Amino acid sequence: MSLGKHVTLAPPRSRVLEGLLGGNGSSIPAGGNVWPTAIYWTTVQIGTPPQDFPVAIDSGSGDLDVSGKGCAGCVTTAPNRAYDHAASSSAKPKLPFVFSNSYQTCDLLDPTAVCTISGKLYTEQVSLAGIGPTAVGMGSIEKQTSNFDQFKQIDGVMGFTQGGSEDVFAQLVKAGLCDNVWAMCMHEGSKSNGTITIGGVDPRLSDNVSYVPDVGLGFHSVQVVGVKGLGLQSGASGGVDWAVPVGKPAILDTGTNILLVPLALLKKMQAAMCSDTSLANCNALWEGKCMPMSASQLAAYPPIALQLNTGLELNMGVKDYLLLGSPLAGGAQNYCLGIKDGGSAGGGFIIGDTTMRNYYLVFDLAHKRIGWGPVNELACGSI
Repeated sequence: MSLGKHVTLAPPRSRVLEGLLGGNGSSIPAGGNVWPTAIYWTTVQIGTPPQDFPVAIDSGSGDLDVSGKGCAGCVTTAPNRAYDHAASSSAKPKLPFVFSNSYQTCDLLDPTAVCTISGKLYTEQVSLAGIGPTAVGMGSIEKQTSNFDQFKQIDGVMGFTQGGSEDVFAQLVKAGLCDNVWAMCMHEGSKSNGTITIGGVDPRLSDNVSYVPDVGLGFHSVQVVGVKGLGLQSGASGGVDWAVPVGKPAILDTGTNILLVPLALLKKMQAAMCSDTSLANCNALWEGKCMPMSASQLAAYPPIALQLNTGLELNMGVKDYLLLGSPLAGGAQNYCLGIKDGGSAGGGFIIGDTTMRNYYLVFDLAHKRIGWGPVNELACGSI
C-alpha cells in the first residue's frame, strides 16, 4: 500500500468495450498467492514494440513501476523483464524525471515497515487485458530496498487508486477504451491462481454480486461495524460465540496479503476468541508465534465474519486466518495467525487477500461502490 495520498477520477462511461465484449469486460489470468509471493499479479504491455512485464495488482496505490535495466536489487528471473527505454521508440522522459515511492505492507516480518523503490520516469504506450495502448506515465526502477519481500518474486506494481497519469486503468478509462469498473478473484484454477477483469463485471466469475458503498477518501474502503466468531455454529465441542464492535472503515488493498487491524481491535479479538479455553495455542498464535497444529485442533477454531454497515458479512474460514506455509513460520508444519497489528498503515485497518479470496471483488468506480460475489471456483483461475 502506497503511503501517498490519492484521488480517484470517474470519467464518463464508454460504450466501446460493451460493443466489443458484451459489457462484461476483458478477463485475463492473474498469478501469485498469499505465500510466498504475498501478492497477486498480471502482465501489462509497455513500449513500442510492446513487451510483457509482470506487475502486482495493487488497489492500494496508483503508479505503474517496473524493473529497469541495471536495477540494483531487482530480480531478473522469469517472468520478470528489465525495461530499457532505449529499446522503445515511444519512450519519452517525464517530469520531474525521477521518482521515489514508499510503501507499507511489503515487509512480511513487519507489515508497518517502509519499503522504497526509486528510479527514472517516462511516458510510454501501455496496454492491459487487450485494451489500449494509451499514454501512461511509468517508473523504471533503478533501486529498491532489501526488505521489499513482494518484489523478490514479481518486480513491478500497477496501482488502481490514484487516478492520475501513472494509473494505467484510469488512463484507459480517460481515453474511452473501457468502462470505469474492474474486478478480480483469487483462486487456483487450471490456468492460473486468479483472474482480473478490466472494464466490466464477468458473470462467469460470480452470479450474485452484492454492492456496498465505497466510503474511502483516497483509498477504497468499506465500513465495518463489527467482527464476530461462530464457535457454537462451527460444530466444535465447547465452542464460544463472540462479537466485537468496530465502527471503523477498512481499506481494501489487494497488495496486502493478510488482514491487518488496529492494535486495540486485535487485543479485543484475541480476548474474545481465546475465551474458549478448548482452542489449542490460542494466545500464542495471537501473540505472533507460529505453532504446529493437528487437524482436530484446527477444526476447533471458529469461522469469523467482518460485519459491514449494510448487513453484508465477509466470511473467513479457519484456513483464511490460520495460515500454513509462511516463510516466517520456522517450520513447514507450523501455522501462523494471518491477522496482525496494522500500526500506522492506512489507519491500521486493511482487508487483504486472505479475506478477498473468498469473493469476486468488484471496484465499481463509476458508482463509488464495492461488489462482493461468492467466487465461482470452477471459473476463477481457469479463464
